[in-house]
Amino acid sequence: MRACRYHALGERSPPRVEEVAKPVPAAGEVLVRMRCASLNPVDWKIASGKFRLLVRGGVPRTMGSDFSGEVAATGAGIDGWATGDPVMGFIDPFARAAGTFADYVAVPEPFVMRRPASMGEAVAAALPCVGITAVALCNLTRIESGSRVLVNGASGGVGHLAVQVAKARGAHVTATASEGRRAFVTGLGADEFIDYRAQSAERWPGEFDAVLDCVPNLPRSIHRRLLRRGGHYASTLPDAWTYTLDPLLNRLGRFGRHAVMLQPDRAAMAELLRYFEQGVLICEVAREFRLEDVAEAIECSRSGRVAGKLVIRVA
Repeated sequence: MRACRYHALGERSPPRVEEVAKPVPAAGEVLVRMRCASLNPVDWKIASGKFRLLVRGGVPRTMGSDFSGEVAATGAGIDGWATGDPVMGFIDPFARAAGTFADYVAVPEPFVMRRPASMGEAVAAALPCVGITAVALCNLTRIESGSRVLVNGASGGVGHLAVQVAKARGAHVTATASEGRRAFVTGLGADEFIDYRAQSAERWPGEFDAVLDCVPNLPRSIHRRLLRRGGHYASTLPDAWTYTLDPLLNRLGRFGRHAVMLQPDRAAMAELLRYFEQGVLICEVAREFRLEDVAEAIECSRSGRVAGKLVIRVA
């Protein structure tokens, strides 16, 4: 089968499509025949070596986290799935060297979700990681009806879904993006818009109940000015503070800081699918690429000018 792999971290071994052995699902795994995958920045950041201390499994590694496809086989101990069942989901790219840019992937069963008939293959591959992250951000910051929310990076993969989840929960949303994305972001439901290029973060309004930093690039020094007392900041990227001082500071300080550690969350996916069926949530697919064109997709992602998600069409 085909797989898009790299053999060293950094630029010495760019990802390329190779022929590799088809995986056999172990106990507790589902073998998925891939139709689409999506590219997340974390995929190429892992390949660059940025997270080398967090990554397990070594090289070679197959890129990719999200997927849509159908069940091809199941390992021992798996019930409730039949060959041909349409599925979607993701793998943990830090823990597994066999990613989703391949014809087949063995996936731990908790990471596999049933794909609704109303959702196409591309959207189903684009949604899981960014969608569950968006819900996690809203949960960590306790967003509910009437919350005043700032979404930083509102046109990106996580950001455009965070805007919609917050709005679906009844929040008043202020969104930041470049001026060229204004129509896209306000079309998602944002109540107010800030062009981050024209107005520095030091001049943004404050007293938010929640700040969702989806880039993330807001310095810690500015969080206090943006948040009301008792408010919450949440980032898409854990750092050293997340595991050390923030748990203590959150109990003693005037606001809380959090970061998402992505895990399978069926309640989060159920919330996303409910909004999707109600027509109040879309997952924007900006472009599709062939498996052989992953390098082009990575360059597009690196540019930072993508509104929504980039999808890899495997089959």
